[in-house]
Amino acid sequence: MTRVRPTWPDLPTHVRDAVVAQLDGGPVTGWTSHDGGYSPGWALTLETASGSFFVKVASTDHEVAARLHRREAQRAAALPDGVPAPAFRWIMELPEPGGAEPAWVVIASDAVRGRTPRTEPWDLDDLDRLQQLARRIAEHEVPDGGVFPDFGARAWPESAQLADERPAGLATYDPWLAANLDHLAELASPERQAEALAGPHLVHGDLRADNAIVVRRADGTEGAVAVDWPHAVRGAGFVDQTGMLPAVHAAGGPAPQQVLDRTPLAAGADREAVTVWVAVLTAYFARSSLLDPPPGIPHLRAFQRIQAEACIPWLRDRLRAG
Repeated sequence: MTRVRPTWPDLPTHVRDAVVAQLDGGPVTGWTSHDGGYSPGWALTLETASGSFFVKVASTDHEVAARLHRREAQRAAALPDGVPAPAFRWIMELPEPGGAEPAWVVIASDAVRGRTPRTEPWDLDDLDRLQQLARRIAEHEVPDGGVFPDFGARAWPESAQLADERPAGLATYDPWLAANLDHLAELASPERQAEALAGPHLVHGDLRADNAIVVRRADGTEGAVAVDWPHAVRGAGFVDQTGMLPAVHAAGGPAPQQVLDRTPLAAGADREAVTVWVAVLTAYFARSSLLDPPPGIPHLRAFQRIQAEACIPWLRDRLRAG
């Protein structure tokens, strides 16, 4: 499921020239392409005389990727001071030579020196750092009505859709899911979602091991910072810490509750609200996995499936525990 991304020399010359002109440090003296992720386009660390920059590039032919880059520019620039994230630098939109309409979207932030969390196998200390990163992000509150949408206002329709559609593909999952679709739809109703997921906290919205970098602090200890902010929202403080757990378990890490036993949710997290969120995730991943893949991201559905398979026993156990 690893995406092999295009590299710096693969960029059209006029795009490379525009990026170099925009960088503070002048000519690019070295570059690294970062494979992985689930969006098409370039993800590059560029070295210059004055420092390193992380640059993402998308062609507007990939409408979703271009839209996400624009959204990330808006939200990353508005992050509160102290959020563990690299500083955002700029966004640039370029036409093709002789054209007028944007054909390329380029965004840049400071590069972060460090490593990705160790996941093969999962290093439990790194998993703790990732969980602590989620808690640190949630310590920041963002104002209502700003650039960060209210997470509780988003409608996740997948639980009701599964109950209505009863897609044949559900037969490939644990039979418990198909037998409990009506309960799932009730548990994750729009009204219960809105109440459970609302809050004033900053939420990264897509926090996973490939969106975090472990760095060494000045005192010799290690911590993590989060990159990739197009999905940042305002919501409940437990969303990031729990939302990453299906991917962790699907990639061979501990079961969700085992992770939370190591790094508990912040005091005040409502158990029923968390269960609603787990129900939302279960329905979202299960239904999405049965759809046709989106253009340019052929491996997304397989990734969603393994997360659904991690969610189902987690939800079942939470409901049994009351």
